[in-house]
Amino acid sequence: MKKILLYTIVGIFVASCTKPNLDALAFPSEKLDSYQFENYDAGTGSVPSIYDVTPDNYTLVSMTSTDVSTGEEYTIYGVYIGEMATMASDTVIMYCHGQSKHMDAYWPRATLLASLVEKHQYGVFMMDFRGYGMSEGNSTEQGLYEDVDASIDWLIAMGAKQEQTFYYGFSLGCIPVIDRAAYRTDFKPAKIILESPLASVENLAQSSLILNVDPNFVSTLEFENAEKIKDVSMPLLWWHGVEDDYIEIKNGELIYKNHAGSYKEAVRVTGAGHGDIPGIYGYANYIIHLENYIKL
Repeated sequence: MKKILLYTIVGIFVASCTKPNLDALAFPSEKLDSYQFENYDAGTGSVPSIYDVTPDNYTLVSMTSTDVSTGEEYTIYGVYIGEMATMASDTVIMYCHGQSKHMDAYWPRATLLASLVEKHQYGVFMMDFRGYGMSEGNSTEQGLYEDVDASIDWLIAMGAKQEQTFYYGFSLGCIPVIDRAAYRTDFKPAKIILESPLASVENLAQSSLILNVDPNFVSTLEFENAEKIKDVSMPLLWWHGVEDDYIEIKNGELIYKNHAGSYKEAVRVTGAGHGDIPGIYGYANYIIHLENYIKL
């Protein structure tokens, strides 16, 4: 009886939602008038205080992201942790965060990355997609790519070198990381890092929906990461929680299998779910692993 009721509820939900409405559920963003960064309560996403970053070590920046189909421009925001004056000689990690909230919620992750090698020796750049935090507009699949293009353009303008730049995507952030690593030809990162990536909307629908529903019926989104990764040749480091019940590990397995490059590493973290890999793996171990991968 419970199963019948559950199927009925899901069936009514799917039947009553339009594709655009369901697509919007992929981007549960949260608007802000200002950022708190180190003063934001990240709850279970917090990291030990030894990884704290103070205001004198980061800079809030803005960029213009352009809708290529309409020409409309949006101001989006990012934060750079490190010394911007030395970006041309520094190693830079561009971190593309997950689907919920805004940069404040992912601030602890950015501060972890800023602790690589010795604190603040690496620059870390994180941005909010359209509709997230202080960024204007509303997120779309194409908008993700355009927002990351704007971020890459900003890095280029600041003097960042492609051979010293690394792309790190978490969950939703893996989508533009894979796409831009595959298809943007004027700035190819040295290596990419993917954490808890989705293979495709079709794959998610087949593995996660209670009802056997064609993904084209419920969404216009595609997120063809498993296909696009075939066009990515730079080295890959893939992390995934074995117990991830939000994006099952088989999504990442397919992406890892399809990666076209000659070098790749897989880190399957037992006991980890979707967003807790650094803590379960161990913060120090996480940092050391990233350092070793970057230095290869």
